[in-house]
Formats: sequence, C-alpha cells, structure tokens
Amino acid sequence: MNFCLILFCLISFALHCTNSVNLNTGFTDALTLEEYEDDVELIKIRFDTTRPCRFFSDERYPKVEKGLANCSWYEDDACCKRTEVASVFESMFTLHQASAQCRNMMNYLMCFFCAPDQYLWYIKKRVKICQTFCDELYKNCKTAEFSGNVIGTLYKSGLQFCEANNFNMVTSDCFKFDENVFSSASKLFQSTMFIFSLFHLCLVITFVVIVINLF
Repeated sequence: MNFCLILFCLISFALHCTNSVNLNTGFTDALTLEEYEDDVELIKIRFDTTRPCRFFSDERYPKVEKGLANCSWYEDDACCKRTEVASVFESMFTLHQASAQCRNMMNYLMCFFCAPDQYLWYIKKRVKICQTFCDELYKNCKTAEFSGNVIGTLYKSGLQFCEANNFNMVTSDCFKFDENVFSSASKLFQSTMFIFSLFHLCLVITFVVIVINLF
C-alpha cells in the first residue's frame, strides 16, 4: 500500500469525514488568488493579522483548543479541533522498530494541520516542508516498519519520502520540526520523577526516625 494513502491522504480523508459529520467545514484554500500563492512576503503582509487555517477553510482561524491528545503543544493556538486530531490518530498505521526520535518526528509531522502558521507554508493544497525536517525524519525512521514495509526500503532519501507523501520539500518559509516540544515534555517528566523521588525519600526518612524514637 502506498505510504501517501496512509499518511497525508489519510489525514485529509479522516479530517474530511470528521468535518462532514460534525463540523460542516469544507477543504478550500483561504488563499486562492494567484498573486499570493508563491510570494511569502505578500502572504505575510495580507494575512499576518488574521492567520487563516488554510488547510481547512478561509473562515477558520487559530484559537484555544484544550485536550488535543498527540498535538498538545498547539492547545493555546490551534487550527484543529479535538475531534479532528482523534479521527486522524485513530486511523493511523502502527510503526514498528521505531526509535523514540522517529516516533516524535512522525507524531509532529502528523499534527501539521493544527499549526497556527500554516497560512505561510500550506500552498496550493500542499505542505511546504523544510528539507532538514525531511532528511532528519528519514534518517531516524528509515529502519522503522509499517504494514510489513521498511521505510528505508521503499524510499532512498528524505526527498523521496516527503514528495511521495505529497509534501513539497523546500529550504525556507516551510513547516519545520520543533524539537523543544518533546524535550520540554521529557524535562517535565524528569522533574516530576525527581520530585516524586524526593517525596518518597522524605517518607522513608520520616519512617526511620519514628521507628528509632519508638525504641
């Protein structure tokens, strides 16, 4: 099965089904005039104040949307809705033999439709994705498997992988991977575990002191 059908096209299909049932929102580009399509500076001048969610429609704009499982870093400024995220991730393939970094990068890629700055890089119904993102994703995921297929066997480079999935790989004004999203979560987890360990240690010390005083 073509990976495009599973990734980009499946995201579009899942969101289309969700919108047609719950949201009554079509997939029309907010920017349809030719003079805006290939000039990022014109796009910024015209749309920086409104920031339309171009993947969805010209009438949707980023807003607070709590409870975005899997795309939580966009909760305070999101183009997507909880039902849409749930629909996409419920329909997704399972990655096998994938490293933590591969899973993080693939997760981030699948959340592109939530990004509030998509009006800058969602052009002509395609995501302009940064070359560094494609190359690093391929590097970290080429040994991963899905549906019995190894990514590195199907695609020989990050360029092949991204273009086969309908992403337009470029070097600037593009959708890029933010590693801080996951490193922050990791640091928060480590801090929480450290506090829990200190609390547990305090309980042990208190128990020992009580026992000593009893005798």
